[in-house]
Amino acid sequence: MEQLEQNPATGSGGTRSVVAFTAVMVLGLTLVLSPLIVLLWPSKKEAVATYRPTVEVQDEAGVLDSTALSDRLKNLEFRKQVHVAVLTVPGEDVSNLNDSVLEYARSHEGDTDVPWISASNPKYWSDGLVILAVAPDSRKVGCYFGEDVKVMSSQETGIQDAAKSQFQQEDWAGGLFSMGSKSTEYVGRPRSDLRAFFLQLSFPVAGIGAAGVGVYLWRGLTARRRAGEAQRHYSQVAHDYRATEQHAQRIPAEESHGAQVMARYRWFRGEYESLARSWQDFGRPRGTQWFGLSMLQRATDLRRRSAALDTLDDVVANTATFLNQDRGWEQAWYNEQGPVLEDLQALTTLCQQIDSSGRLPVNTMGTREKVRWFHERLYHMTMDLSAGRLQPSQALDELDRIADATHGEADGLARYAIDVDTSRYADERRRRFDSYRSSGQYAAYSGSWSLGGSYGKYDPHATIRVNSASPAIAGLSGFGNVAFRSFAPVSSLVTGYSSASTFTPSGGFSGGGGFSGGYSGGGFSGAGSSSSF
Repeated sequence: MEQLEQNPATGSGGTRSVVAFTAVMVLGLTLVLSPLIVLLWPSKKEAVATYRPTVEVQDEAGVLDSTALSDRLKNLEFRKQVHVAVLTVPGEDVSNLNDSVLEYARSHEGDTDVPWISASNPKYWSDGLVILAVAPDSRKVGCYFGEDVKVMSSQETGIQDAAKSQFQQEDWAGGLFSMGSKSTEYVGRPRSDLRAFFLQLSFPVAGIGAAGVGVYLWRGLTARRRAGEAQRHYSQVAHDYRATEQHAQRIPAEESHGAQVMARYRWFRGEYESLARSWQDFGRPRGTQWFGLSMLQRATDLRRRSAALDTLDDVVANTATFLNQDRGWEQAWYNEQGPVLEDLQALTTLCQQIDSSGRLPVNTMGTREKVRWFHERLYHMTMDLSAGRLQPSQALDELDRIADATHGEADGLARYAIDVDTSRYADERRRRFDSYRSSGQYAAYSGSWSLGGSYGKYDPHATIRVNSASPAIAGLSGFGNVAFRSFAPVSSLVTGYSSASTFTPSGGFSGGGGFSGGYSGGGFSGAGSSSSF
């Protein structure tokens, strides 16, 4: 980074980027702190009138001292004038307390102190009415409200929950008083309470703010890190450029594998010049400039392109070294075998999956024998290369043939195992396998293998033979008149087979709860609900 002897804003990336960064952070932190701001915002205090309720107790279950409970409830203070009606419902067969309370109200219309059902609209409870109900033997509790004093469903739950611990200890009067006391917190409370509304709204807003700030900081810091990685790749390419040219001059262009590498090398030279211009356009971002909207995308693109060049110069070096059998050709050959060995490992895994299913009439012994033969052949090829009995270009051609045979064996075995499946899901499994094979969506080689008690690592990007991880092939239709082949890993086919062959329809489940918020019939729509305790 440059050392600038200028004002702090310039050293931090320029006035515009500093202002943009500050604005985003201030806005984000304001959103994060919005719940606290709402809570601390001063509000005008208004005197709230309180009213003592009128009370009636209908103890049909015979579990209350009606007079004592009535006296206690009359001392409560509500924000509105209300009539509190207490009802205990007898019997162990009360399955729906809502219906039982409604039925009582209809059948005892002349017995209650005030009508419980509205005379003007019989679909609702009377205005100003609060009903607190319990069915002691059936373990049900409910609360019901006139339209002018109804509360939210969550508050109905809170009122019922206030009594449940006492009801469980058969303290019926204490539980009903707790319900009445809890009701005073909600009944008559303005439903359009702006502070409560904004407080409820502020929590998701704070979450959005925190996520926004996090993403914004992540983008800037990631852009800076990826640009650093891109710079290291590009510096290595520039450092090795002369050596790469010298390696390219020694590659026999008449040899088929050398010809395709030289075609990619021509792309390398053009891309090197283009990338140099891109680096000039990118410049030297500082401070808050890393948090610009397009910075992450640009840094990511530079890293991808620089890494491709850095890998391709390894391909050129490996090709020149191996085809000429220069010093170190053994390491290039070892790397070249990597994709084939990884494919043989995947084919072995496919055999294991088929054998372990225990339900398919498939004999994998022939396939396993081929894997062993191919593995041994790779060993003998190395010996023949060392002794001069096998030319490098011939070895690469044979690797192509082994790769073809391995892919063909894997595809044929998986296809046969899918076709002989006679389970109830066989048709869908075949359809899924065919869909996967035709999708063309294959992963890249992992760069490691384990086979026959041996294991190793290699760089799939630096192989001479083209595979799905090779640089300089993405987005290109071909290399002029040069023919080339690209191999995809067998492990992708194994993954597709495994997913298809083990498919079973997913099942669902249903469950229930102890909450009831409606009435069975009659078109009644009064506010209220019940639950179990």
